[in-house]
Amino acid sequence: MTDRPLRVILSNDVELIVEGLRGLLAPYGDRVEVVGTATGDPEILYETFADADADIMLIDAFGRTGAGLDAVEMVLATDPSFAVTVFTEADDLRHLFAALRAGVRGYLLKSIATEDLVSSLERIARGEVVVDPGLATEAAVLAARSSARQKWSGAHLGLSRREAEVLQAIAKGGSVNGVADQLGVGRETVRTHLQQIYRKLGVNDRGGAVAKAWREGLGA
Repeated sequence: MTDRPLRVILSNDVELIVEGLRGLLAPYGDRVEVVGTATGDPEILYETFADADADIMLIDAFGRTGAGLDAVEMVLATDPSFAVTVFTEADDLRHLFAALRAGVRGYLLKSIATEDLVSSLERIARGEVVVDPGLATEAAVLAARSSARQKWSGAHLGLSRREAEVLQAIAKGGSVNGVADQLGVGRETVRTHLQQIYRKLGVNDRGGAVAKAWREGLGA
């Protein structure tokens, strides 16, 4: 970072929102300079700013159409020299993870104070990955729980340890009676586990569950 202001591109599919964000940043002109704006379809962003001379593109994303993520992916596919940051109302971990997988360097919620927004942009320009603190905490808790669950096959599908054992036994050709004897439980218990397995896997019957088990490596 030099002593010059941070160069930022603003984007959204609605011009009013872009201009509102420009006005929000205007009092911080010694730290942030808006060097470009874009509204419209993702293709417009791609064609206009893929090679822009900027530090950060701030995309007001996940609005009515979800086009923000399309734009993010298009721009990042060109390996731009600037960082891409999402500015959104979507406090949803699915959106966060999708954006991070695409390669964004920031995911900031619109509830953030303007001073914190500017500070976050400066951190991103220095090479950090910055996620809204509330979402970062929630994601860390989820990751910790997922890590704990990964001690058995099938945890990544949301199955309990016992459900995974039942599914593995069924996928290897076991009958309800055979699985019950193998696991030392009653037949009705196995049937109850199977119903939960079907629900969690989004299938309707044993055949669908077995097929998914093999696709996910639980049938080996």
